[in-house]
Amino acid sequence: MEPAQIIAAVLGSSVLGGVITKSMDWIRDARAGHLQERRAEVDKATQHAALETKRADAAEAAEDAAARRSRIVEESLAVHRRLIIDAPCLGPEHLPPYPSRKD
Repeated sequence: MEPAQIIAAVLGSSVLGGVITKSMDWIRDARAGHLQERRAEVDKATQHAALETKRADAAEAAEDAAARRSRIVEESLAVHRRLIIDAPCLGPEHLPPYPSRKD
């Protein structure tokens, strides 16, 4: 065996050989631009996830606001119905039917 082959065999079978091999792979990828491409993919996926989260939060906020308005209207209707029932000149027979809720 030649000395270069012996050195390659020793380095290839040790931890140092693994570190050197990984370093060489990293350098080769860096020179080819693979690391920038991977980083760009990760950034794009992160931005997409953030946008989807923002859209979901906005939709949830709109739904909560609509439910809140609905509860306010229902509570107001209940109070006004109670006032009409308690009024001396009107009674329950003068009330329109209670609207049904579409759930």
